[in-house]
Amino acid sequence: MTTRREYNAQEIEQVNVAEQQLRAKGLDEGNERVVDVLDGYYQANRAIPVTAEAIVKLLEAQPGLKWLSPAEAEHRRIAAENPAAAQQLADWLAKQGKPGTLVNSGEEFFLNMSLLLIELRGRPVDSQRIHEAMGRIGFKPGRQLHFVPEPRKHDPRQHQSDGTGFLGKEVNEPRWKRISRERSEREANQPDAAAVTSAVVREAKQKAESIAGSTHAETDQLRKLFVTAGTDIDWVQTWASREQMQKQFNKHREVARFIR
Repeated sequence: MTTRREYNAQEIEQVNVAEQQLRAKGLDEGNERVVDVLDGYYQANRAIPVTAEAIVKLLEAQPGLKWLSPAEAEHRRIAAENPAAAQQLADWLAKQGKPGTLVNSGEEFFLNMSLLLIELRGRPVDSQRIHEAMGRIGFKPGRQLHFVPEPRKHDPRQHQSDGTGFLGKEVNEPRWKRISRERSEREANQPDAAAVTSAVVREAKQKAESIAGSTHAETDQLRKLFVTAGTDIDWVQTWASREQMQKQFNKHREVARFIR
């Protein structure tokens, strides 16, 4: 009768180290399945030492295990820093998903969540702060938020011919070329960062200019408040500052009423 291989404390520690590395890489398989794979391998190969490096290579090459996409793995890691904030943001994003608003499903949802959670670190998660974060992201180089494209307006009664006929130009197109063309077309349909930023700034400007006080003096003071970035007006921050000033006016009125 063959005895089972027993794992010592050092080998168990190597398994724990490997687990941390694999979870960070996006391994999302349950512990029971992972243990079955590892134990089956090391029982059959008793002369092979148990090391974290060997375990990582073994499981990365194992077919059928569940892995998170890089975007989802990043999102889970960032969301774990503040689960309550992540849930608040997810609830807000659930109401998006319409043309011209943020994508709230699939890989692009995870990318949007990660970018916004990073920008919202240390801040309350509410509609105003989220819009402010969107504005800051739009002004930064690098990764951008993903928006649902707005459909092009056209007359449904009129056929827009491109002169290609029923079969089209790509009837005999090689597969590699078709894949490349379709990827380029998908990328072209994504709104560019400048357009996204412009929409956020335009909305912030409208809201900032609509804020008014209870008296002409308060309104005049609010309208004179601007936050600048260089020589340009930062309308996102101007909107936030005017709202804060309006709240202070309201608070002072309440205090004065109470004292009287």
